Amino acid sequence: MDMSSLYTILVVDDDENNLFTVKTLIKEYIDANVLIADTPKKALQELIKNPIDLIILDVQMKREMDGFELAQIIKGRKKTEHIPIVFLTGAYIGEDFKKRGFEIGAVDYLTKPIDDFLLINRINVYLKLIEKERKTNILLQEQTKELKRAKEMAEAANEAKNIFFANISHEFRTPLNILLGSSQMIKHYLGNGNVLNKEKIKSNVKTQIQNCYRLVKLVNNLLDITKMDSGNFTLNLTTCNIIEVVESVTLSVVEFAASKNIEVTFDTNVEELNFCCDLDAIERIVLNLLSNAIKFTPKDGNIFVNVKVLDKFIQISVKDSGVGIPKDKQEMIFQRFKQVDNLLTRSCEGSGIGLNLVKSLVEMHGGNIQLKSEYQKGSEFIVEIPIREGCGENDAQGCCTNNSSTVIKKIDIEFSDIYF
Repeated sequence: MDMSSLYTILVVDDDENNLFTVKTLIKEYIDANVLIADTPKKALQELIKNPIDLIILDVQMKREMDGFELAQIIKGRKKTEHIPIVFLTGAYIGEDFKKRGFEIGAVDYLTKPIDDFLLINRINVYLKLIEKERKTNILLQEQTKELKRAKEMAEAANEAKNIFFANISHEFRTPLNILLGSSQMIKHYLGNGNVLNKEKIKSNVKTQIQNCYRLVKLVNNLLDITKMDSGNFTLNLTTCNIIEVVESVTLSVVEFAASKNIEVTFDTNVEELNFCCDLDAIERIVLNLLSNAIKFTPKDGNIFVNVKVLDKFIQISVKDSGVGIPKDKQEMIFQRFKQVDNLLTRSCEGSGIGLNLVKSLVEMHGGNIQLKSEYQKGSEFIVEIPIREGCGENDAQGCCTNNSSTVIKKIDIEFSDIYF
């Protein structure tokens, strides 16, 4: 179908013979919808009912008003002012006659008797111009939408940046204030001249160490996301028994969770799977998910860690009986610097970086992470990573797990923002 079939042409003339002739010519040579009107009133009615692309208008109509007057009405209405008008006239076209028509807004004049070739060519010219204008308008609309989207993204990024700085300021200020407070307490104990209370000093030193770990965690996370953004973060792949790795990390936090009366249970459908991965990254993923589970699970709750070896991938699930996450907040949980709780009202500490890092580490292994959660009923994070049995040159290195002191230090760092 020709592009002109997309157009509607309105022919206005009080002479029925002229209407018939013009309509027949147009229909014969141009695939367009042609409407006719033999009075100005009918022409205005057609303009109200239908979107018109081009008007061919007889100047010397004798009923109701002439073509100039009708053109003035058409050009005076916002809805129709853009429609090009070609005047038809049987009179002599003098300069004053032309001037009046062009001042009203006409784009061309054609004389009667009608020259078939000239009429069709002029119409085609204007339809091409209309087509070009349409494409330009569509392009402008698309560009406007893109600009609007870009503006919204920039505003969202700016908002995220502001939230980030607010969160980071809070995250630095809180441990620093605690460190300052505990240091002042130790200074007071040492300077009051009384017998030293070792238990109080130990308690304050423990608080200082925990908050130092919290600052280390924050700095490490900031450094890692910077490396990831710049493409400088790489995995150190080795072949490990992934079941033993996850089980060892899980068992290492059992005592910590028990201090909050939370029971941690580990289960698996296989006892061994040699798996190519970054040992530190896997431990970090599991520790972060366990940290969140402990953080948001009340006393006397339960955490279940389950490892399944499926057809082509390994699945690590961390499920808790905690507070859960509302449906409308679940999409943002993996976004960087985003937290479900507002900064001033949230019940647990955290910078909003951890789960974003976990997601990135999982994806660097070619996997994905999902969340299943119901508010007030708990959450389950499911990590799925494709099974890759060989690491090439690194196969000979092998590994079991990191030594216990290394894991304990990682736990101290990862769990440093949990207070109870």
